[in-house]
Amino acid sequence: MRYFKPGEVRVAESRVSAQEERIQLFVELRDEGYPGCTYTLFYYPEHDVLAGAYHQAAVDRTYEVIFVKKEAGEI
Repeated sequence: MRYFKPGEVRVAESRVSAQEERIQLFVELRDEGYPGCTYTLFYYPEHDVLAGAYHQAAVDRTYEVIFVKKEAGEI
């Protein structure tokens, strides 16, 4: 599954910290269709990915997510 959100997304809050000896990123969205949705992600340098949980507030469900870099020319 791929998801590409063109354009910007409004963010209510973001924090970076260290937890479990990894960089942790927390982001709370405040945009149309996403109010109160959050990402709690950890950076895994050995794979160069961000992975963690996305909480969809509207339906009170949490999903595992992984973000990988898109190389130039990839879709």
